[in-house]
Amino acid sequence: MAIKAVSKERIVNAMLEFDNKFRGKPDWRDWEDNQAHRYAVHAGGELYPAKKIVSLATGIAVGEFSGGHPTNSYLKKRGFNIVELPRGEGEPVLQFTQGAVYDRITEINGPFGGSRQNGIASSRTYPVIFLFTGDSGKQYGYADGWEDGAYLYTGQGQRGPMTLTSGNRAIAQHAVDGRALHMFRSLGKGEGYVYEGEFSCADMFERTQPDVNGEARTAIVFRLVPVGLANGVIESEVDDENEADLPGSLEAARLVALAACKPDSDDLKLSAPRKIYQRSRKVAHYVLMRAQGACESCRRPAPFMKKDGTPYLEPHHVNRVSDGGLDHPRYVAAVCPSCHREIHSGAHGALVNERLKRRLEVIES
Repeated sequence: MAIKAVSKERIVNAMLEFDNKFRGKPDWRDWEDNQAHRYAVHAGGELYPAKKIVSLATGIAVGEFSGGHPTNSYLKKRGFNIVELPRGEGEPVLQFTQGAVYDRITEINGPFGGSRQNGIASSRTYPVIFLFTGDSGKQYGYADGWEDGAYLYTGQGQRGPMTLTSGNRAIAQHAVDGRALHMFRSLGKGEGYVYEGEFSCADMFERTQPDVNGEARTAIVFRLVPVGLANGVIESEVDDENEADLPGSLEAARLVALAACKPDSDDLKLSAPRKIYQRSRKVAHYVLMRAQGACESCRRPAPFMKKDGTPYLEPHHVNRVSDGGLDHPRYVAAVCPSCHREIHSGAHGALVNERLKRRLEVIES
């Protein structure tokens, strides 16, 4: 969404409103130290959150327009001084809000890496692959959209038949490589990108569609499922799912879990959410067997036994902000509820998670 024009006076009034209504509230205390805020308006010896001020001045919700360069330019054109907030040595937090609008250069690929132009942008410094979609892709021969609970995402390659290399291979191998898929939808040139959420690749298939020159070619299409959706969609259909079809030995369970993570184009009649559910179930089954009743983080015994007599532990995805979706045994641990909550909410959660990552590397080596 374009930011509607308002007067400089209205922006000054927005800063006064922030001082009177927001600055003293718990949610806005020490906001300058929050990694979500990278830029501020410097006026009258005070700092003001750039996006919040524009939101107050225009009446547009902060999640409906892009921060970074677009917001900064908007304020600079009206005579305001914009400064970048100082950051410590810690890395920026890889976290996005679904439905919010982001600037690709300053808020996505700038801080987290990956190509600033390609539709598939793999980061070299973070375990993530950024996917970009939108109506503009149609002119290059891409045709993306929802179908039966999955987002059909056209692979990389503007001319000729697509191959399973580069960005296409990155998507297909994302579970094996432990990389999360984060998707953004373009709102148009200069309008920013809406965050659609984190996805898992269920499988892929080939179909004939035009390339950038309008010539028919073979394209690779990925069936992507939002993380967490599979469990909700399948929950009412799992009466036929039981433990009998899962291996009873650790070695067999590991082979089944590893096989489930390999990209394939088999059984496309099975819905993508169900496919993700079944694969995640196999990975979780193996990981819980691997733990042998002890938390893989603190190494203490499980806090209690379940009704079926097995130790209660929870699968945790070490490369995800939240848990859920297809992953690989190298990046999924069985942890006790206490460690799980500490990782997600504790002051030292990031350190605990990093230690757990290294432990899994050794276990699955």
